[in-house]
Amino acid sequence: MSASQTLAQLERQLIQLTRRWERFVANDPEVRLPPEVERAAMEKALREISRQEFRTAADQFRLEQLLHRFSTYNGLWLRQVREREEARARGGAPGRQAAAKAANGGSPAPVSAGEADVLALHREYLEALETSGSRAAISFERFKQAVDGQRAALEGRGAVVEGFEIAHEDGKVKVRARIRRGRSV
Repeated sequence: MSASQTLAQLERQLIQLTRRWERFVANDPEVRLPPEVERAAMEKALREISRQEFRTAADQFRLEQLLHRFSTYNGLWLRQVREREEARARGGAPGRQAAAKAANGGSPAPVSAGEADVLALHREYLEALETSGSRAAISFERFKQAVDGQRAALEGRGAVVEGFEIAHEDGKVKVRARIRRGRSV
């Protein structure tokens, strides 16, 4: 099998693995345990292929992109598992259930430095709604969940989300993702 074919196969496996992790985090009854075996197998396969020398710069670039994506996802997955275990240890609801309770509970969650962009986007969204005459409102927590969900869905399909913007379409105010154009894989 050529290097290009191997990389394409690993990219497909990474997409399948991310979907499986998303199902685990969403508490899908069919995925009760984290796909740790698949994650470890992917890590091993990437380690082995990264030791090879590639003939083309394109294959080397694809490998580096794949390694970066896996590393990013891996950090996210490990954090999600840790948060779920910590929530269970405290006797709270795991994962998204705890976030949903916090978002609908009425008590505002503290905003970290990483959420500053989302907070600014939320303010801009509320201002655009008010300008358009809409009385609809959304809490920051629910807005953040929606933006994070949109980002995860797009990245799960292989898109590279550069950020978000407020758009006016058909008389409605919408949050639209800015996606990097060109080849994303």
